[in-house]
Amino acid sequence: MTSLPRRITRRPLLATALVLGCALTPAAADTVVARDGSRYEGRVVSVDKESVVVETAAGTRTIARADVATIAFAGPKPLSVAIKNVKSDDAVDVFLEGEEILHGARDGGDWIDLTPRLKTGNNSLRLRIHNDRGTWSYRLLLRIDDRTFPIECGAVTGQGCRCCGKTWSEIGVIDDLPEIWLHYDPALRRAELLP
Repeated sequence: MTSLPRRITRRPLLATALVLGCALTPAAADTVVARDGSRYEGRVVSVDKESVVVETAAGTRTIARADVATIAFAGPKPLSVAIKNVKSDDAVDVFLEGEEILHGARDGGDWIDLTPRLKTGNNSLRLRIHNDRGTWSYRLLLRIDDRTFPIECGAVTGQGCRCCGKTWSEIGVIDDLPEIWLHYDPALRRAELLP
């Protein structure tokens, strides 16, 4: 029996070792280190002033922002989507996929992080207006990373909202405004308002 030269017989072994070595090397992960020294590795899906949400092999963990010492991202930081009321006359409720996320907003307010509540694909935002007097209008802001988009109808000091067959003078609860659609794709780091 003829033996093969050493350089030929070693190449398949070297190639196999390289392939196995690459397959066994864990993918890069985001790392969150808590002030008590606890480490969470996985994918950071949301960061806001209240909390950090990280998906780990053991499940999703929400860590209070005050308890976080450091966050190291393996890749680009996660997409952030938030909404806030600027001024509404008289009051507005906001629903994301049927879940109320803002209730009775009138003047101002803090940013509300929508990111952990968004599902991949199309998400429905719906507004409900409470009008006790005269005209009604609303102005909200939607922030996607560092871009801000107004969601508004009418002017709080003047002409009310005239959309979708409304006359701006309806009194009571206006609960039949058209849905606002937001498309979310965390894998591509994209979120956008749909026309």
